[in-house]
Amino acid sequence: MAKKLGIGVIGCGNISKAYFSLAPLFRGIEMRACADINMDVARARAKEFSLRAETVDGLLKADDIDIIVNLTIPAVHYEVSKQVLDAGKHVYSEKPFVLSVKEGQDLKARAEKKGLRIGSAPDTFLGGAHQLVRELIDEGKLGKITSGTCHVMGHGMEHWHPNPDFFFQPGAGPVLDIGPYYITNLIQLIGPVKQVAAFATTPAKERTISSKPRAGEKIPVNTPTTIHGLLEFENGAVITLNTSWDVWAHGHAPMELYGETGTVFVPDPNFFGGDVRFTQDSKPVKKLPKWKHPFGVPNEMHSQGMMANYRT
Repeated sequence: MAKKLGIGVIGCGNISKAYFSLAPLFRGIEMRACADINMDVARARAKEFSLRAETVDGLLKADDIDIIVNLTIPAVHYEVSKQVLDAGKHVYSEKPFVLSVKEGQDLKARAEKKGLRIGSAPDTFLGGAHQLVRELIDEGKLGKITSGTCHVMGHGMEHWHPNPDFFFQPGAGPVLDIGPYYITNLIQLIGPVKQVAAFATTPAKERTISSKPRAGEKIPVNTPTTIHGLLEFENGAVITLNTSWDVWAHGHAPMELYGETGTVFVPDPNFFGGDVRFTQDSKPVKKLPKWKHPFGVPNEMHSQGMMANYRT
């Protein structure tokens, strides 16, 4: 039997539960330990998922840990991932991977020097719905993609997250928090981005938490919360990307791609599945049959209904 890779997690906050819960789906890995700057939090998660709690230093030195998953706040993703690589372990990070090209290049160089692997969320683009869209494009059913629109807009994270402070600090905001799902999907469907232009604003300088346990507490906003951009791709396509946490409601589709011979309506890249709608020329728009794809099956109830949510 092939050896399972031992997984350790640094950062036992809200998102860690998804990683611990879904790890058993993957036969080649085994969750073994977790760490956090707050040992009480680490111990609670360890007890919940039958793991062992470690200090960060202890996890970096653990012989049975091959890969460390970095679930810390965005502002320290680079420093923590660097520590992991320097300790001789592979690293997989939550998004955003890093906050600058320079930081990314440094991690790449460190990994190559030591023969280690680095990776980052999101992985939702591997879901059944988005791979179905990829097949449509690969088969030429839309022709060359020439333009498109993306909308990821709502009213922030303070209404549901127990500790939403970091969402409104440098390293977060809608582009760096939710944007990676959309931009990753665009890149896998269209190719690399050539250049970007954008406007950004911060309409509210503070937010009021309405989720427990801190309901009523006000938190500062130190990063733009509305960013509207244009992305020019190497193939010539120009995509509008509108992101905001200052919108209560809107009527836009998550993603639409316009090709020379057709249009495809792509479901929310924040999830693995969803309805794909498609038309060629002037024919009526039709919903395509869902693929029998392992990561396209609805498995979790959300405000939009049952959704395929296997994300890391």
